[in-house]
Amino acid sequence: MSGEFRKYIGKQVSYATHGIHRYPAKFIPQVPRFCMEAYSDVGESVLDPFMGSGTTLLEAIFCGRNSYGIDIHPLAKLIAKVKITPLEPARLGEVAEDLLTGIRADSDDNSEWVPEIPNRDHWFRPHVLSELATIKKHIWSMKKGDNQDFFKVCFSSIIRKVSNSDNDSLIPEVTSFQKKLDEQGKTSYDAIARFENTVKNRKMDAADFWKLSMEVTGKYRKAPHARIVGKDARDISLEDSSIDMAVTSPPYASAVHYVSVHKLEMHWLGLLKDPAELDTKIVGSARAYVDEYGPWEPRTSIPELTSVLEELVSREKKSAYIVYNYFDQMRRNINEVNRVLKKNGRYCIVIGENTFRRVRIPTYQILEDVATRSGFELERTYVYDVINRHLDIPRWNDSRIEKDHILVLKKRKERPSESL
Repeated sequence: MSGEFRKYIGKQVSYATHGIHRYPAKFIPQVPRFCMEAYSDVGESVLDPFMGSGTTLLEAIFCGRNSYGIDIHPLAKLIAKVKITPLEPARLGEVAEDLLTGIRADSDDNSEWVPEIPNRDHWFRPHVLSELATIKKHIWSMKKGDNQDFFKVCFSSIIRKVSNSDNDSLIPEVTSFQKKLDEQGKTSYDAIARFENTVKNRKMDAADFWKLSMEVTGKYRKAPHARIVGKDARDISLEDSSIDMAVTSPPYASAVHYVSVHKLEMHWLGLLKDPAELDTKIVGSARAYVDEYGPWEPRTSIPELTSVLEELVSREKKSAYIVYNYFDQMRRNINEVNRVLKKNGRYCIVIGENTFRRVRIPTYQILEDVATRSGFELERTYVYDVINRHLDIPRWNDSRIEKDHILVLKKRKERPSESL
């Protein structure tokens, strides 16, 4: 493990609002904090182009940095927004009590609030559907704004837990293990009780964040701003040379099926309009069509990538195309980050290696090569063991990652790479 990073490991990882909602493949908060403290100053600006649930943005607030986050996933944007929005505890408590009182007193038939979900009865018991519908009715009837979004996230966080799915599986799945727990009476499907308990715990998290945000404002004399900005990591809606540094933990090639992971929650929240379209837009998507990869030929000047593609093509051309497309999308991201970074700005990419179709992909090495062709130089690499897996969800395709690398890339020139 890199010595400079050692002091950050082993610290608490779920303080403040970091743990308000489960999200796959999160990096521990100490990683972006280390990068920001090592490569930026108080008052400077930080970008996370693959912000996920907002870990970097929350840490930026605590570090006195202004931050910008981008993510194409609608649930990620909602979680991140709630995570970085301070809510005054007394007022939040009053709103929560009114909400819970209304839910408890509601004995109406609220079935109209149950969304259309494929195989709905496979995923949810009838009384769970009824209770979730009642909770949704009262949250959606609230005044729109920060408080409502807070309770939407509380609601979303219980959906998987009261479904028939094994809560420990990556993708929703009714496992034999889950069925065995049911038979032993070790599961609870009381959605309203679980929601009440979740609201109680998340209110405490929100109060912690409120207190810390007040301390931050006092320490830095001005509250740092954290903003979620539009478009996506390949088309960043920020001005040229406007950001001091960027830090991110990007997706891997076909590692986590982000749409499927949260499909139940997004159906209930009304966020899943077209799963296939969203999946296609996500960097690292495993979705590819024959008219795309059929005529495609694997050409690249990056030796490590050439080796990977040759091995994958010998097994399945589609798999090779998926991996090639992933690195081409990351090339576009690296070009965009180069554009928005100031002179000598750093881009810290937290990445390891993974396995796809039993082929080892040295992702960090390939991205280093891509970055050097896009106007960066590798200034430093830190390596650490991936720990605290309860915050993480194992990747697909035997892709468990044991070590992460922090690539510290320094902008040297504006030279977009047009191809791999």
